[in-house]
Amino acid sequence: MKSIRQYLLVGMFSALILAFIVSFVISYRATTEEVEELYDAQLIQDARFVEGFLNQATHKLDWKHINRALANAAKVSFAEGVESSPEGHAYEHKMAIQVWDLHGNLLLSTPSAPQHALSPLKKGFFRKREKGYDWYIYTHQIPANHYWLITAERSDVREEMIEKIVVSLLTGNLMAIFMIGILVSFIIKRGLAPLRSLSNAISLRDLDYLKPVKLPEQVPNELSPVIKALNHLFDRLDDGIERERHFLADAAHELRTPMAVLKLQLQVTQQYTDPAQIHQAINKALLGVDRSTHVVEQLLTLARLEPDKHLLERITVDLVKLAQETIGLQVPLALAHQQQLSLTYDENTTIHCLGNKVLLGVLLRNLIDNALRYTPEGGSVEVLVKQQEKGILLAVYDTGCGVPEQDIPRLMQRFYRHEQSADTQGTGLGLSIVQRIAELHEAKIEIYNRDGGGLAVEVWF
Repeated sequence: MKSIRQYLLVGMFSALILAFIVSFVISYRATTEEVEELYDAQLIQDARFVEGFLNQATHKLDWKHINRALANAAKVSFAEGVESSPEGHAYEHKMAIQVWDLHGNLLLSTPSAPQHALSPLKKGFFRKREKGYDWYIYTHQIPANHYWLITAERSDVREEMIEKIVVSLLTGNLMAIFMIGILVSFIIKRGLAPLRSLSNAISLRDLDYLKPVKLPEQVPNELSPVIKALNHLFDRLDDGIERERHFLADAAHELRTPMAVLKLQLQVTQQYTDPAQIHQAINKALLGVDRSTHVVEQLLTLARLEPDKHLLERITVDLVKLAQETIGLQVPLALAHQQQLSLTYDENTTIHCLGNKVLLGVLLRNLIDNALRYTPEGGSVEVLVKQQEKGILLAVYDTGCGVPEQDIPRLMQRFYRHEQSADTQGTGLGLSIVQRIAELHEAKIEIYNRDGGGLAVEVWF
């Protein structure tokens, strides 16, 4: 189907023509039957009318006078194309009347009637071929003298009537179909206008413009589901593109710290002369590359699974062990700035959390990295893992300058950096990544300035 409009027009015209043909056949048959019955009734009426004059004793009828009068009627002529005049009608020669006695003698006949009986001399309707025409005949016996009265008419009288009715029906129906076709074409064009508007609205869009489609006119009920589905698709595409953008930004952010650590490790390796130390340092560097690759893969998974947190792979994670591993990776950065990085936890308590180990590691590493960046040289960063009545607490405390109170609600926004961070390298993505990972784990984040100075970031599971 190349065109809905063409399909509708062809389909509706085909239906109209089919309906017209069926209607015409039915009308033609009904008209033919009605005309037949009408003219049959006319034959009977003519016979009864003539019978009214002839229903008397034989000696009272002047057959010569009657036949002479009928002969004079035959002298009336008509010009070509003229059917009637005050003297008569052209159809007179298409109708016939005969009267026969019981011995087969013709007593009376109209000029158009032959000299032989048109039908058998018995009551009823008959049909006979005579001189190229079919005659419809009604035969009746007169009660008073038992003469046979025959009234007849040629078939072309009925055929002409049927032909005129059929032509009238055809003309009316064809004009109706023509007018209906024009109206239907206009209505279909008007009805498909919203589709053209939708097509124009989509074709004129830029490739990166995925806002919902809005038509200037009222949307028909049939088109509303299409527009809703289209807008839903645009929303999903926009979300998908946004997630890919987030992934690229997050990946760049997450790779920066491992790359910095890797750089420090390689710089230290350059100073080694012992092959064993060099081999050990290279293995650590390779391990760091593997971890970075795994982190990027998990970030890509995070970007794709973000709409549905139930699809996230979860295991039982030992938060203390996770904190120890993460702090171990961040120690080189802390040492490079003479900062103290410590972990506080209850050695007698095992603290487990159901979640994604890699993403939880990303969460903690971002918190530690943020704390180290905003803590001056000689300062300290403390990581706390503790089981409390409120839930499991994973917190990072630093001794930095803190954050203005009015900026704290905006710290989770992507690319947002408060005024005091102007001298610190960063992208403003760290805490937004932390928030996304916390949401996937149904955790809550609390941020506040510490009384003794610095910032506290607490994640409650």
